[in-house]
Amino acid sequence: MLYYIHGYLSEPNSTKGTILKEKLGVIPIKYRDCSPKNLVIRICVDNIKKEIEDDKNIILIGSSLGGFLAAKTALEVPVKKLILLNPAIIPMDVDISKIQGMPHEILRDMQDERLFTKKINSEITILVGIKDRVVPNRWSEVFAREQNAKILFFEDDHSFTKNIDRLSDIITNILQEKD
Repeated sequence: MLYYIHGYLSEPNSTKGTILKEKLGVIPIKYRDCSPKNLVIRICVDNIKKEIEDDKNIILIGSSLGGFLAAKTALEVPVKKLILLNPAIIPMDVDISKIQGMPHEILRDMQDERLFTKKINSEITILVGIKDRVVPNRWSEVFAREQNAKILFFEDDHSFTKNIDRLSDIITNILQEKD
């Protein structure tokens, strides 16, 4: 089954979530019942795990914070494929005190060394908008290198504004690639 995990300031039925639900039949996951600034990463991951627990053929599509949450979930439960859109996976050498727009407690929990030292047992494809001003491209490159993930670059921004209408086709092509 395909699941969509939204970003920090987004919702399950955001533009991306709605398009992917309508065109690919994804199930958008609601991982928090609070304002974004009050979320707790561990609770978010646990909520995702509850949503997917009865599935044996899990494919997670995550955007930004949702990409991080998808990868972190895949460290704990079997996930067949991860498709990550500008994932907010923070390398260990990044000084999180200089990151604006998120509470320090959340950023601290997002900087998970295991994402760079433990191999995730999933096929991973990362979509990167080269004009992303929220998540530095380097973060995805470091994560891709450590996880031996496939990385695709697009002339786009953090929200994939230019490719939003093509996003379901891009994901379909990734899903149709041979394992």
